Amino acid sequence: MHADIDELADIFPGMSEMARTMRAHDWSATPLGDPRAWPDALKIPMRMLLTSKFEMWLGWGPDLCFFYNDAYLPTIGIKHPVMLGRPFREVWAEVYDEVADQVARVRAGEATWNDKLLLLLERSGFPEETYHSFSYSPLYDTDGSVGGLLCVVTEDTARVISERRLETLRILGAGLASADSRDAIVKAVEGALAASRRDFPFVALDLDGPGRSGTGSSMIDAAAVAVTDFDEAGQIIDLPLCSWPHGDWDRAPTKAVAIAIPGPAGREVAGSLLLGLNPYRGDDLDVLILARLIAAQIGGALSKLAALEVERRRADRIWSLSRDLIVVVDAEGIFRSVSPSWTRIFGHQVDEVVGHPFKDFMHPDDIEPSGKALERAISDGSLTSYENRFLALDGSYHSIEWNTTLEDDLVYAYGRDITERRRVEEALTTSQEQFRHLVQGVTDYAIYMLDLNGHVSSWNEGARRIKGYEPDEIVGEHFSRFYTEEDREAGEPARALDTARGDGRFIAEAWRVRKDGERFRASIVIDAIRDDEGRPIGFAKITRDITERDAAQRELEAAREALFQSQKLEAIGQLTGGVAHDFNNLLMAVLSSLDLLRKRLPEDPMAERLLNTAVEGARRGATLTQRMLAFARRQQLDVHPIDLPQLLSGMNDLVQRSIGPEWPISTNFPLKLPAVRADANQLEMALLNLIVNARDASPSGGAILITASAETMPEGAVEGLAPGSYVRLAVKDRGVGMDAETLRRATEPFFTTKGVGKGTGLGLPMVHGMARQIGGSFELRSKVGEGVSAILWLPVAQLEVAVAQPVAPEPVVPSDMPRFTILAVDDDALVLMNTAALLEDLGHDVIEAESAIHALQISRERDDIDLVITDQAMPDMTGADLIAAIDELRPDMPVVIASGYGEDVALSCRDAIRLSKPFNQAQLAQAIEMAVGGKR
Repeated sequence: MHADIDELADIFPGMSEMARTMRAHDWSATPLGDPRAWPDALKIPMRMLLTSKFEMWLGWGPDLCFFYNDAYLPTIGIKHPVMLGRPFREVWAEVYDEVADQVARVRAGEATWNDKLLLLLERSGFPEETYHSFSYSPLYDTDGSVGGLLCVVTEDTARVISERRLETLRILGAGLASADSRDAIVKAVEGALAASRRDFPFVALDLDGPGRSGTGSSMIDAAAVAVTDFDEAGQIIDLPLCSWPHGDWDRAPTKAVAIAIPGPAGREVAGSLLLGLNPYRGDDLDVLILARLIAAQIGGALSKLAALEVERRRADRIWSLSRDLIVVVDAEGIFRSVSPSWTRIFGHQVDEVVGHPFKDFMHPDDIEPSGKALERAISDGSLTSYENRFLALDGSYHSIEWNTTLEDDLVYAYGRDITERRRVEEALTTSQEQFRHLVQGVTDYAIYMLDLNGHVSSWNEGARRIKGYEPDEIVGEHFSRFYTEEDREAGEPARALDTARGDGRFIAEAWRVRKDGERFRASIVIDAIRDDEGRPIGFAKITRDITERDAAQRELEAAREALFQSQKLEAIGQLTGGVAHDFNNLLMAVLSSLDLLRKRLPEDPMAERLLNTAVEGARRGATLTQRMLAFARRQQLDVHPIDLPQLLSGMNDLVQRSIGPEWPISTNFPLKLPAVRADANQLEMALLNLIVNARDASPSGGAILITASAETMPEGAVEGLAPGSYVRLAVKDRGVGMDAETLRRATEPFFTTKGVGKGTGLGLPMVHGMARQIGGSFELRSKVGEGVSAILWLPVAQLEVAVAQPVAPEPVVPSDMPRFTILAVDDDALVLMNTAALLEDLGHDVIEAESAIHALQISRERDDIDLVITDQAMPDMTGADLIAAIDELRPDMPVVIASGYGEDVALSCRDAIRLSKPFNQAQLAQAIEMAVGGKR
């Protein structure tokens, strides 16, 4: 019995509700029979179905026996669990005819897709309006025939209905916005709801008040027997038996919303609204909220009509009661109309002004410019803040500030009496003069005034001392002469004034120039000076000499920047290593799936080429992750003594042919060069990267020189390099070189100066990471136009003989491997599923654990486990921690530890076979052979 449960758990994995239900189901009563005899073509998608979080179902066999997962439970509703294993035609009998043609197409091997398809499903005991997006995909049996279908479903019911209702509100709002009468409001409502006949098969509106409007009075009267009163909260009522409009449905509604149209605040309701309800929606309380919004929009439109009428009456009162002047002038300057405020301000009666030209009441000096201003008001359509003076009856002149607009060739203008404000401004001028004398004696700060255009209008003693100009030399000059030439060309003076004018203040620290040409560091504040009306009338500028303080600050910032760059590079390295680890997991799933797919594809040259292309792409991705791990200094390196001249001699011809004859490679090595400690493959890759970069930096060709020398380096000679003996290996080109910013960022991951598609930006970071990982360093030296020197500092191999490293043969899958019970552990569900598939394809029995804690629990419960294959990087407990815990239960348990990182896994007193991700089936089989070979 125990074995039967385990076998069913393998077919129906996991602890979801449907997995438990399927394991407990009596399958002998179905055409499918005992699940243990089901074909793999059904078992494999069944596992995917039960472990997926997406809403899915599958059908198998001639009758498409129905299986579904937990995510599908809301869709199947009250039919669960009765319909489990029943024919598809029986499960969804009410809509089967609508998809029967698609089922036939799937049986013929064609996949189908439906987007937000309307289906009237009886999942809640009654036909219900639902919308689903779903695909039917054929499931192939082992003989190549279509054995069933897989359906991935997304229910869009809530979204479709919500979008439909929002569109109804949008159309209604747009129609009501332009409605200027009660009849227009009724037409806007009926037009908007005519496009929403699924939500509301019919609409009846009756507006109260003078001249009742609306065409729904008869329907509202017919429904009145079911409702005591229409109120603003609304209520859903049962419609009396009657011939009600169907809308977009095949049956009439049985319910409706009865709601009152709200009137203005504190007033009675403005009308009644009856909305027929969708007969296929059941109890839908949200529709009551929608009805309230519709009623509120109608009430708002009615309130707007009332407000417009009030606004018309208010405009008449403004004309009569406004204390500002309101006048209408024609193109000849004749007053066509003036408001009563003219009499209050100037003393003339209105009938003494209308019909007369404005020049009859104006100061003689303002007549000509005011005539030109009238011409601008007519040609431009408006005039803003124009000022002139008009004669009062008592002989005084009043300053008036005008703003105008043009309509029907008449100028409409309103003017404000600013006579008193002008008196205040004159007083302010006097006050400013007194202030000038006050600040004149300050010597530690340069304090001076600027006009609106930036010309100096005052100059204190501090300004004379700091900047070197005498007052008569600088007053009237533009303040931009204090700026450096480059700041003037960049427009900094104008930007400073614009900022102060807009924000009220400009604050900065920058270089400025004294009269004798000496530059000094300055702290600058520019404040906008405004009058009582808030208009800018000038600027106050304060400058302080901070040269000495700034020098000390720059020294501190340089030290901080050096520390920041170091921390940033380390942080990028940590991030890159983590990304590479996760990418290795993805590649693991891709490569293992392709490995298994290769065995299941029929012999087809095109399919074989496509599969090989996919495998090659995944392998390139693996190479990319190795570069990322190299930068992060987390790759696995095979470090041994290397003879550099021999290494370069072996790769010289190949590299020279690869880059072309326009870039001849020459070497300059001493006769006796000590061996270095490095990984030969990684060092070759690093040199190839540097040589290709040298070629790309010299597009017109040019020699590439490779030099090496033995060096003894003291502490701090090269950043990050410990004192000791090293070989300095340099690759020098004569190309375009790098500027300071490019040189600073060259070893950042994904930074490249090459064109799109010509570089990943990981070459130099890989070289940098490899050098740091073996205890060396990497540096770049360059100037624009002088080429680049790429320098590798490689640690000398002490008292070791440099030997050639044999190339490991590509592993193959053993043909006689025994069958084992293997515990596979990985926190990544995709990787775990593919690892289990590879192992099962090799003939092994697999127990899956999604965490180390789960694996440890299984190890305690079962004693038939022959081998543990575990991921290293897992939350809560790592693979190494898991092996240590299992050792306490079974010290002799063979283990294989897999990791997407490149670093060695530390296991105390324990031998374990290491398997790097991504791995293929052959590498997995070889690791198993190595782990259990000594235990047979």
